[in-house]
Amino acid sequence: MTNPTRVPTGRTPKGVVKREAILDAALGVFGEVGLHGASLREIASRVGVSHQSLMHYFPTKNELLMAVLRRRDERLRRHFDDEGGMSIGELISLAEDNVGMPGVIELYNMASAEATNSEHPAHAYYAEFYESIIASNSRYLKRAADRGALREGWTPETAARAILGMMDGLQLQWLYDRDDVRVAETLKMLVRSIISVPIDELDAS
Repeated sequence: MTNPTRVPTGRTPKGVVKREAILDAALGVFGEVGLHGASLREIASRVGVSHQSLMHYFPTKNELLMAVLRRRDERLRRHFDDEGGMSIGELISLAEDNVGMPGVIELYNMASAEATNSEHPAHAYYAEFYESIIASNSRYLKRAADRGALREGWTPETAARAILGMMDGLQLQWLYDRDDVRVAETLKMLVRSIISVPIDELDAS
């Protein structure tokens, strides 16, 4: 019989702190050498715990990768079900904040590129993630379309795909040239070419 007072692994205050430390270290290692080059022993060493202790939280490297990806995407996911869809402004805000987190961008680009292979452990995750974010942004952009503020030739879905595609592409370019590539500023220019009213005005409607 299961002990009803048993706390799930990593849910005690101490366990939560250690779990977050493992995720931080994993982000660094994955960002440096990718999924296939990463070692659970190396990650455990960076945290200062034993390999066995790390596996108590994340039994496999794939489970650890998925936890890192989910934490990275949590900020966006919590807005997917917003009434009227997730604001494009949230994407731009994330792009602004990502400048201070290059390791996150490196991991995201490596993992999402590798995950195009249907056998990759994150394939289903990324397929669902892109479907969800496009659907949510499309609902938001439908408000612009309903107001006649979506410029000619665009549909809510094509606009959502173009904006997300530019964000991903610009962030990849930024990894190569962090001085000259301005992700958020360029993204704002694209949005202005798609929506004829300021985002703040659309959000207030």
